[in-house]
Amino acid sequence: MAARLPIEAQRFFWDTDSAQLDVDEYPDYVLERLLEYGDLPSVRWMLQRFSHEAIIAILQTSRRLSPLSANFWTLYFGLDQDKIPCLSKPSLREPDAIWPY
Repeated sequence: MAARLPIEAQRFFWDTDSAQLDVDEYPDYVLERLLEYGDLPSVRWMLQRFSHEAIIAILQTSRRLSPLSANFWTLYFGLDQDKIPCLSKPSLREPDAIWPY
C-alpha cells in the first residue's frame, strides 16, 4: 500500500493530485515542498515520517529551496552553510556572447 500525504499537507501540493501522491515513490519532491512551504502540522508530520538524514540529504543537494528556507533548516539541523547549494553565491562570471559582432 502506498504511503499518502496527510490532509493537512495536501494543500502544499497544488500542482499534483495530492490525495494520490505516493510519498515513498517521490520523497525528494515531498521533502522539498514541505521544507519550503510547510506549516507546523505538516512539518511535524515530515519530521516524524522522514529520517533527519534524509532531510539533511535534500538540504545538501537541492537547489529548489529559497535562501530563507534553506537558512532556517540549516540552522535547525546545525549544518555548515558552505555545504548547502541554495546558500552558495551564483557565479558572477558573465556568459560568453553567442554572436560577438
